[in-house]
Amino acid sequence: MNVLVRLPSIGRQVQSLQASLAQPAKTRRNIKSDGAEGGKGNSAQRYLASLAPSSRRVGRWMLTQMGTIWKRHPVKDGSRLAWHRIKAGDVDRIREVVVAKYAPGTGNHMLITLRKVLWFCWRDRLLSYEDYLRHAAVDSIRGEAPTRGRALGELELERLYGVCGADRTPAGARDGAAIALAHAAGLRCAEVVGLDMADILDPATGEILVRGKGGTVSGASLGAAAVWLQAWLAIRGDEAGPVLLHVLARGRIVRHRLSPPAVFGILAKRAKQAGIKDVSPHCLRKTFATSLFRAGFDHVMVMRSLRHRDIRSVRIYDRRTEDERAAAQRAAIRVPSRGR
Repeated sequence: MNVLVRLPSIGRQVQSLQASLAQPAKTRRNIKSDGAEGGKGNSAQRYLASLAPSSRRVGRWMLTQMGTIWKRHPVKDGSRLAWHRIKAGDVDRIREVVVAKYAPGTGNHMLITLRKVLWFCWRDRLLSYEDYLRHAAVDSIRGEAPTRGRALGELELERLYGVCGADRTPAGARDGAAIALAHAAGLRCAEVVGLDMADILDPATGEILVRGKGGTVSGASLGAAAVWLQAWLAIRGDEAGPVLLHVLARGRIVRHRLSPPAVFGILAKRAKQAGIKDVSPHCLRKTFATSLFRAGFDHVMVMRSLRHRDIRSVRIYDRRTEDERAAAQRAAIRVPSRGR
């Protein structure tokens, strides 16, 4: 018995294929298709991943601000944009708005972030080298804004440490140790909260290891301020983990690491108790650097003490007054007697 098998005609197959090709293809939002918003592991996100954890938040904020300028509407997360699609005119407009809205230092930092993201786009083969050079050639912003922050005076420091010493709860000892780390060793906020018990080399002298930006590890010393660290460690104990811990209202210690905003809150609370205005954790770092300058340290030594890589960054930490500069000049310059 013959079995008749019906096969679809070639014409119908061709028509079906043509219809499928005419339909718009569904774009997959990943790095290989278009690097569009929401793409997992796109160039901007890979750039942020290359930064130190403390720098990623700032980098994401800068990309979000520039993305809002580029897209002309609010952007929730600039790291999820397809930055390889930006045009030279968009880059120029970003620079124009940044110049009008931000200080020169902040604006240049934002343009540097943009250039680095575009370099990652080129490395991922999403942007031609010619387009990368064209976009990255945007001019830096000239000018210099007045430096913010200040160095605290001796009386202010006495009052600040005094309110911590007067607080006999564990919070008083912890807050005194946090202030000492920022003021006597010049630690950044992220470095203060990032300090672990394993990083304390000698509690008696205050010798510690500081894990800074870019994965750098360097030594620092609290000197006479080591007594504040010792007082806190006597309450905290020698259990491994973060040095600075949360302290609840009734003095109970919770073994969780503090965050940088918590250090801001600690200093704001103690400064208010001491009657000190206009102070931030970075002011303590400026006080540390200014003390070194007044003690005769040159800019290279201060740069190393602050754990900076560029000596130009040290200028903002020199808070000596013009009278101090004039007095130092008079003391340093020796002129032979005129004679007769």
